[in-house]
Amino acid sequence: MSFKITWEDVKEEADFSPIEEKFLLEEIPQKNISFSNEKSENIMIEGDNYPVLKLMQKKFEEKIDFIYIDPPYNTGKKSLCYNDSIFLENKSLYKTEDRHSAWLSFMERRLLCARKLLKDDGVIFISIGREELYTLKLLCDLIFGEENFVNDFMWLHGKGKKDKFSRTMQESNLCYAKNIKKLKPFIDFETSVWAKTNADNDSRGNWFNGSISFSEKRSNKTHDNFYELTSPGKKKWKRQWFISKQEMQKLIDDNRIYWGKEPDFSNVPRKKIFNGEKTPVIPKNILNKIETTRSAQNHLNSLLKCKNAFTNPKPVDLIQHFIKIANLKNDITVLDFFAGSGTTLEAVSKLNQEDGGKRKCILIQKAEKLSDKETEFSSISELCYTRIKIVLSKTEENLKFFRLKRKN
Repeated sequence: MSFKITWEDVKEEADFSPIEEKFLLEEIPQKNISFSNEKSENIMIEGDNYPVLKLMQKKFEEKIDFIYIDPPYNTGKKSLCYNDSIFLENKSLYKTEDRHSAWLSFMERRLLCARKLLKDDGVIFISIGREELYTLKLLCDLIFGEENFVNDFMWLHGKGKKDKFSRTMQESNLCYAKNIKKLKPFIDFETSVWAKTNADNDSRGNWFNGSISFSEKRSNKTHDNFYELTSPGKKKWKRQWFISKQEMQKLIDDNRIYWGKEPDFSNVPRKKIFNGEKTPVIPKNILNKIETTRSAQNHLNSLLKCKNAFTNPKPVDLIQHFIKIANLKNDITVLDFFAGSGTTLEAVSKLNQEDGGKRKCILIQKAEKLSDKETEFSSISELCYTRIKIVLSKTEENLKFFRLKRKN
């Protein structure tokens, strides 16, 4: 049995006539950031993300590797980041009293554009609160395909939100592949400290064995890492492995593969892991080692030298974690079309600094007013740009700035 979600569709201006007839992206040279080097050139675009995403399709269709977004949660409350009551209050714009239909129409358009921009082996992470979590899951099943759902990575973000019935400790991050058959296996790393035995008296000390393959049933026969291994006992194992054939041979040559006891060597090959070594593991979907909302807020306050100009920013290491576990190359293109305070670009830039990568980040943020706050920033996009300047001055990466402009 399959389920579908229906709602009253709410049109937007960008739905009518070819988008190029109404809008263009104008470069603003005085806001470009350049360090005259070959490091990654990031992009920030100021404007409504729906027409921007439609304009991007000409140049970036199937060119984006990784998308992270933190969209409005549709709480019905006004907040600093987004006026989350907009779907309830602005009836003249959305022409419906059903804020859920308005939110679904708003999100569907943007996610359809996002899917077109993703590469076939690309992935998207979407942060969402409980107000629209299950609605969003059904919407994403419709857009990306239920079969392309990866998981809900639940971030334990602090003390939680409570009512008289319970305290919600986690915030959801739905993850979907463009095509899960082409998505690389996700990988995380843990440092081993628990090995207590040394079955083959290896001079390197105690070790335990960890999985290095998928089961035959779960293996993708078209994957590059699908190949055959033969044990010292001549038993053959044909399946999808976590690493390439060349990497596997290095482990075999270094006596890092455990085949089972002599003389049969009939166990599924597994990797020997010594104490103190980092080992690849399948990522957990409960994230309890990521910084809290409060620590993210303190970090942003410190960067901008002002207090709570933008509330509830995401931690840098949350987005870094998603990029890392996605197991992508270090020259990918990352897109965030609800850029907010610019956390995603900081995460990407710091990863480049860590590993010498050349990842590029594209941010889209509307010039939305920071209402009800005493702050030097006139809009969220100005705050975002200020943070970017501070971050890029440290990492010495470049940025081009564009603004969505209406044609005369």
